[in-house]
Amino acid sequence: MAKIEVVVLIPESTRKRPGGSPGPVGEDAIAAALPASGRAKLEGLRDEVLKKIPPGTVAQGKLLPAYQRYDGNMYRMIPREAWDQRSPAVEVVIASALRGLVASRDPIPSYHLSMAESTPPFGKMNRWWHAAGLPDVLATYLTAVRPKAVVDLLSLEYRESVAGYQNRLPGISVQPIDFPGMGRASQPARGEKVAEILRTGKA
Repeated sequence: MAKIEVVVLIPESTRKRPGGSPGPVGEDAIAAALPASGRAKLEGLRDEVLKKIPPGTVAQGKLLPAYQRYDGNMYRMIPREAWDQRSPAVEVVIASALRGLVASRDPIPSYHLSMAESTPPFGKMNRWWHAAGLPDVLATYLTAVRPKAVVDLLSLEYRESVAGYQNRLPGISVQPIDFPGMGRASQPARGEKVAEILRTGKA
């Protein structure tokens, strides 16, 4: 397996494609890269979310790779060929209100959650994940993978869920990219940047 040189951080999208294939959850590249203690922490937080969210939040039985599941404006600006022919040196990690962190190829169900919204009994999901330790989980993952660069394309609410991770990464360049004043128009610009990195393998 090729060494990951660039990790791109992006948010999930509220809009998701329905359907998928039945089967076990299968690959989990985030958990697989974590040491045992970090894996147990992330899995415990995911289990807590699943147990406490309102019934019907997660569609049962159908899975799609995350990059195919999410269907927001940012994802629509990333051509399928950019995903299919991506540089092996690039991993895209998605901040998710359901699973904390998801690698772009990992299979996930459709669900109705957002880091930017309040969900009983958690309150605003980005604050809950942050307080529960998601910055530590992300820093531990990046320390294990050791990319040369992290390109942070997270939007404000999603960046708040992992705030502080960048302070725990000696020797790894973290490049936050912002789109001041663009509002929702920033989503297509984020997608274009992701597509460029997938194709070139460069931050």
